[in-house]
Amino acid sequence: MMSFRRLAAGALAVAFLAIPLAAMIFLTGCRRQEKVFVDSNLAPDTRLTSAPGPYSQANYRIHLYWDGTDQDGYVVAYHFAWDDTVPNYGAENSPWRATSNTDSLFKALIDTAGETRRHTFYVRAVDNEGKLDPMPARVRFDAWTVVPQIDSLYRVGGPLDPSSPYYDPDAKDTVLMGTPAEFVWGGWDPDGLGAPIDYSYRLDSNPFSPFGPETGVTIPTISSGTHFFYVKAQDETGAENFPENYKFVMNYEPDSQILEPIEDSATLTVDDKDTIWFRWVCRDREQLEGQGGGLSQVLISLDNDFLKVFTVNDTTGEYPTEWYFTSNTGPSDEHYISSRNSPQGGNAVHEFEVWARDVEGTFERPSDVPEDREVFEFWYNFPPTSEVLYPAPWETVVGTDIEILWDGVDVDGEITAFQFVLDPWANAYRVCQIGAGNECTSWLFEGVEPTGEPPLPEYHEFRVRAQDDAGCWEETWNILRFYVEEPPPADK
Repeated sequence: MMSFRRLAAGALAVAFLAIPLAAMIFLTGCRRQEKVFVDSNLAPDTRLTSAPGPYSQANYRIHLYWDGTDQDGYVVAYHFAWDDTVPNYGAENSPWRATSNTDSLFKALIDTAGETRRHTFYVRAVDNEGKLDPMPARVRFDAWTVVPQIDSLYRVGGPLDPSSPYYDPDAKDTVLMGTPAEFVWGGWDPDGLGAPIDYSYRLDSNPFSPFGPETGVTIPTISSGTHFFYVKAQDETGAENFPENYKFVMNYEPDSQILEPIEDSATLTVDDKDTIWFRWVCRDREQLEGQGGGLSQVLISLDNDFLKVFTVNDTTGEYPTEWYFTSNTGPSDEHYISSRNSPQGGNAVHEFEVWARDVEGTFERPSDVPEDREVFEFWYNFPPTSEVLYPAPWETVVGTDIEILWDGVDVDGEITAFQFVLDPWANAYRVCQIGAGNECTSWLFEGVEPTGEPPLPEYHEFRVRAQDDAGCWEETWNILRFYVEEPPPADK
C-alpha cells in the first residue's frame, strides 16, 4: 500500500507537469493557423518561329508565326501586342489581343511618306490554367512601303480630259468665270495588292480636305486668276505621296484687236508729216457667254513711252475706239510722233499696242494669233537715199585731182545734209550741210594717189549718205570704188 507521502509527492509532480501542458494547450487553441500556398503550375514558354531578323527591314504586310509549350499542361491561347506595350492583360483598354492561331498576316503602320517605321511585336502563350508567359517573345523590325501614286488628274472639260476631242499639251486651261470647276483623279498602290486608297485635296493654299475614298470634287466658286489644285493619296499604312498639282486659270482674259491700219503684213511705213490712225475693238468672253463680266478699261501705248487709259462706261459699256499720231504737232501734244532716228542710219520701228482689262481686274496679254492682233509695228518717215554721179563704179580716172559728184532724194521731205569720205581707212568723215546757197553735192579731192602695184593702193573707195529734214540718215552707205591713173607727161 502506497504511503500518503508518496501519494502526495506523485500528485504534486503531476500537478507541476499539468500546468505547462495546460498553458500550451491554451495558447495553441487561441492562435489562428496560417496556410502556405505552393504553386505547382509551371508558366508556359513562347517563341517566334518565323519573323524578320532583329532590326531588319520588312514590307508592311508581314506574316508572323509563333508557338508555345507548357511542361506540366498545354497551351490554350496566345496574346499579342504591338509597339512598346506592357503586359497588362485584363486591364481596361489593354493593348493585348487574344487568339488561338499560331500565325497571322499583319499590316504595320507607316506614318511618314517614303520612310520606314520601327515596330515591336510581342506574343505570349496562355496555359490550360490561365497562366501567362512572363517573358513574351518579341521582335523589332523596320516596316517599309511604296507610297501610293496619283496616275490621273484632270479637270472635266479641260485639255487633259480623256473625253476632250482635241488634246494640246501646251494649251492653257481656262475656265469661264462664274462657272464651277470639276476635278477628277485616280491612283494606285504599287505594293497594296488592291488595298483601298484614300485621297485628300485642296485649292491653292487652303487646308487639305480629310482623307476619303472620293475621286472627284466640284468647286462652285473660284476667284479670278491663276490657281493650283492639289491631290495626294494615302494607303492603308498611312503613307502619303507628294501632292500632284493641276494648273488652271479662272476667267478668260479680255481680248482686243487692231482693225486699222489694214495691211497684208503686220508693218507699214508712214510718210513724214502724215497722220496714222488706229482703230480697235475689245471684247470680254464672260460677257459674250452671258456670265456677267465686261470691260473696265482700255489702254493704248506707243513705244512704252506714251500710255493712254480709257475708262469704260459701266452703264453703257462704251469706250473710245480710235487714236491717231502725227508730226504736225509739237512734242508736248499727246498725238505727236517722231521718226526715232538711228545714228547708224535709218529709223527704229514704232510699236503701237492695245490691251483691255475686265471688271474682275484681269489684263489682256499680247497674243501671237494674227486675227487677235494687239500689237502693230510701223515706221514713221522714209529714210533718204543718195547716188554717186561721177565717177562710175570701177572707172579709171586720169589725174590726181578728182571732183566727185553725187545727189540725194527724200520721198517725203527734203535733203538737209550729206556725210562722205574718200578712203575711210585713211581719212576722216566730213559732213556738209545744205542751205544758204550751199548745195553740197560735190567735192574736189586733190592729190589723190594713183592706183597700181603696192605700195600704191589697189583702188580708192568713196562713201556717201544723205540726211533728211526729219534728222534721219540714209540706212546704208552708198559705196563707190574706182581707179586713178597718172596723167601723161606734157609734150615739150
